[in-house]
Amino acid sequence: MAERENQCNSGAWLKYLTLASLIIGSLAAVIGMNTDELLAVLNSQWVPKGFLGFLLFFGVLYNLLTIVLGTICYREKPILPDDQLPSCTVIVPAYNEGEAVTIALKSILASNYPAGKLEIIAIDDGSRDDTWKWIAEAAAASNGRIRGVKLEQNRGKRHAIQYGAKLSKMDVIITVDSDSVVEADSIRYLTSPFVDPTVGAVAGSVQVSNLSDGVLPRMMDAHYAFSCCILRAANSVMRTVVCTPGALSAYRRSALMEFLDRWADQTFCGRPAGIGEDRALTTFMLRHRWHVLYQRHAVVHTEMPSKYQATYRMMLRWERGNIREMLSTYEFAFRRFDWFHLAIQLNLVFQTYLFIQSLFFLPFVVLGMIAAPVFWWQCMFLLTVLWTALPALCYYLMSGGTGWIWTFTYTFFRTFFLFWISPYSLFTVRNSGWLTRGKAEEAKKTETEPANSLPHSGAVFAGEATGGTAPARFQFR
Repeated sequence: MAERENQCNSGAWLKYLTLASLIIGSLAAVIGMNTDELLAVLNSQWVPKGFLGFLLFFGVLYNLLTIVLGTICYREKPILPDDQLPSCTVIVPAYNEGEAVTIALKSILASNYPAGKLEIIAIDDGSRDDTWKWIAEAAAASNGRIRGVKLEQNRGKRHAIQYGAKLSKMDVIITVDSDSVVEADSIRYLTSPFVDPTVGAVAGSVQVSNLSDGVLPRMMDAHYAFSCCILRAANSVMRTVVCTPGALSAYRRSALMEFLDRWADQTFCGRPAGIGEDRALTTFMLRHRWHVLYQRHAVVHTEMPSKYQATYRMMLRWERGNIREMLSTYEFAFRRFDWFHLAIQLNLVFQTYLFIQSLFFLPFVVLGMIAAPVFWWQCMFLLTVLWTALPALCYYLMSGGTGWIWTFTYTFFRTFFLFWISPYSLFTVRNSGWLTRGKAEEAKKTETEPANSLPHSGAVFAGEATGGTAPARFQFR
């Protein structure tokens, strides 16, 4: 934690500017608030007071419930002894990662999981660079612990995971992003909940690794502190975590095989669903009535974009995936009315509430600025501060230090610089591009292919044999 705090200190100027703005802005908004103007607006026939009151009450109530469940009620499942741990396969799909893929592989090899119960499959998903070279060398240096697979054609992350899952014979399938680093105990924490036969998936805890790269990674770290440590923990109490992150998650293989092919070949509006694979996989688990949990100490470190353009592209992918999976969840959420489905329904209603709220943000602000600009800016500032206060308090109680200030920085950034993400995502929800490649390459990758057609004949394997001497840079311990 001290190291993370030191990394954050490099951007102290913005952090303390945020703090000063909070204090000065809040005082100015409260002192300068015209109560007569406030009453006039509230008494206006154009203001649906009952509806706005319900929205405010529901939002505050859900936030309080989330925080109580995520902090007071949440209990992490304890680590099992070696003889009770399930066997597992860790799948690491990689596309144009180059040498960086070896960092993820080294971290998995350094896990304290029993070696006889841990299999690693690194899949080069048709990369155009030297990713396969690094995977092959890592496999050769691993004494057979890493199995390298090179697919001739890039078909996307879903099909790479599908391929690896079908190769596996283990009890649990774990997915790790090729740009992520897992901690030594993470896999133990991740697989221990599967002793419960009702558990189908377990989500890891994502932390941002590149805090020193700029302001945006620090803001995303503050965002993850609430969305992972609090929100997912609250969902875990109800056994209905909404999204198992692609950076680190585990799935019961027998449960996964029930719908693996349908998930890999999933379409949206007649097009291959090339985004939101982690959220979609979780939705399939919940649809099939498998419980989904979260393990706070199953930590994975991953990089976040440090530039505005890369950040909004990532947000667009996330939001489009969220819209699709909200629609998919509505298909089954209200067919049953037991406690399990009640938790799904509550999550779904709140997600819908937040989405609708984001859609109306821009017209709400425009109308307010026309009618009473100073008053509306005062209201917007105070509401933003109040909405963020509880998450910031939770961050402080969990982490200490001054990192909680970044929670407010992120909220202001999201409110005033990314407000367009939700409406734009809604109008472009059919777009399945990752927005990180050229248009021609994206078009080629998302062409419709025969269902379940895995490139078995074109796959190249590495790491099957253990003979020979590995290059010095890959002498793993």
